[in-house]
Amino acid sequence: MLQLFRLMMKEEYRLHVSYSSRQMFLTMPLFIALITAFFASTFPLLSDSIGLTDLVILTQLGIFLYGVSVGAFGFLGRTYLERRYGRINFIVTLPFLLPITFKQTFFGMYLRDIAFYSVLILLPAFIGLVLAALIVPYSMLSVALMFFALFLSFLLGISLSFAISVLYTKSVAAFAISVAALMVVLAGAGLLDLYPLGTVLPSLGLQLSFPPFQDDLSGSSLYLVACIAWFVLLTAFALWLVPSEFTSKRSKYVERYVNYKQRLRFFRHYDSLLAKEMVDVVRSGMVSKMLFAYVAPLLFLSLSTWYINTGLDIPVGFNVVFYAGMVGFFGVLMYNWLTNTDLTDYYETLPVDVPMIIRVKLLAYFLLTSLVSTAFVIGIAMAQGETQLLWVALPVLYITTVYMVVATAYLTGLRTSSFLFDPAVMGKFAIAAVLPDLGITILSFSLSSTPYIALAGIAIMCLLLLGTAKVLYDGINRKWSRYTFT
Repeated sequence: MLQLFRLMMKEEYRLHVSYSSRQMFLTMPLFIALITAFFASTFPLLSDSIGLTDLVILTQLGIFLYGVSVGAFGFLGRTYLERRYGRINFIVTLPFLLPITFKQTFFGMYLRDIAFYSVLILLPAFIGLVLAALIVPYSMLSVALMFFALFLSFLLGISLSFAISVLYTKSVAAFAISVAALMVVLAGAGLLDLYPLGTVLPSLGLQLSFPPFQDDLSGSSLYLVACIAWFVLLTAFALWLVPSEFTSKRSKYVERYVNYKQRLRFFRHYDSLLAKEMVDVVRSGMVSKMLFAYVAPLLFLSLSTWYINTGLDIPVGFNVVFYAGMVGFFGVLMYNWLTNTDLTDYYETLPVDVPMIIRVKLLAYFLLTSLVSTAFVIGIAMAQGETQLLWVALPVLYITTVYMVVATAYLTGLRTSSFLFDPAVMGKFAIAAVLPDLGITILSFSLSSTPYIALAGIAIMCLLLLGTAKVLYDGINRKWSRYTFT
């Protein structure tokens, strides 16, 4: 098992390095350490706006969700088994060839991700906290205890995600019931305040029982036992669910290409490729996964802002224009899924080029998300009694969506998940996303105090985003025409 773990660590490292380079990959921990040191050292200046307890709650929830995102390799494990990535195969598929079990390879992936991402993300963050403690008089003991609690939150998140993602491969109905039950439990703490959040996330309760919050040795011992018990139980449950052998599902589909092509004839010379894209999305089973990847962040955003306004009693004033801007900037998630629907090598045999397929992906994205995003913004407006702002919110939604997805396509082409690991591309992407997002957010907050100035600013921002999107869209052909599909 130790040898399998070592090989998987090397495999993960090589996979990440292949996205950019060894030097660029190794700059990520340094970047995280410096950012953490900066924010931790400047926190005393912000303490009047947000309390230490509130900051710890948000940080713990953030690390827990990070663990959830890392632990969803139950989905990836089956994907690795069912299709090869060109000439590449993965160690998790070795039970097809060698006398080891899938439980061993999945457990190896599980341990690998815990170790790999702890060293890549959590350890540099801890080093950043230590550096900040040298500038600001933080207790080293409190820093160490906070890192320990954060690491437990990461373990709880990754074990929960591992269990639920493997459950999905066994039964979609059981997966849906589990997710719904989890949402009810979280709502009981975060929305209805029926019980402390620490009972749902015991690592948070452990953190709040440590100094400087409390010095409750018996309470911290109970929370620690709960953390370990949940981690062990979820891990054991997930491994129990991993089947002894995998068989590809036999699927039967109704021929829909001609029907799709007929419906999409409005797109003229793109209709054939766009119809083929829609068939791929449906037959690959990506519709539910993409919608979950798109809808889940929207729900999390609405719950988070509600919690900040009510649970933390911080009157930020999130309005429907703010939500519209955020929805637009979530577009990169769906575009990433579309570029991962299938391999593109076979396009080399067709009379198409990379820019044409990128434009097809963009059209498919707008067809798949426009209705959902519009319904979400209208629903938020009705829930908050702000339907009078829809004439502003809907244009902001559509323009930010067009800008963000076109910018993503321009920067990453058909390999979004790969290029975003390149620090140079990630830096450009961050500038392209953060600056407009920050501008829309600030202007939306100003609608209640200085409405005319805010509306003028939003109009100027939208025109700038539209103009930039047009330049980037025209630049797709120039940038990507020299690239091939292999």
